[in-house]
Amino acid sequence: MAKKNVKGKQQASKGRSLVTQAEYDVSLPKELLERAKKDLRREKYLTPYRLSQKYNVTLSTARKIIRALEEEGLIVRFGGSRRTPVYVPASKAPSRTFELH
Repeated sequence: MAKKNVKGKQQASKGRSLVTQAEYDVSLPKELLERAKKDLRREKYLTPYRLSQKYNVTLSTARKIIRALEEEGLIVRFGGSRRTPVYVPASKAPSRTFELH
């Protein structure tokens, strides 16, 4: 959103324009997602950091991979904190059924 200065002229805002932001929002390559699905069988657990190191991608791309896998029901969040989530393959996830006595 452009601001007007004292003389009435518009100044560019400090935030990114929609076009510039769209350039940063790159979609996830299908080949990378398919590779992650294939490799999922061998993994005990996943974190964004582990994926970023394994596939040599940024943390934001690793988070996109995890989000896509989670939406497909292939992985579930198991633990960790807000900053360091830990996911496990859905096939290996222990059930979290609690009984009340």
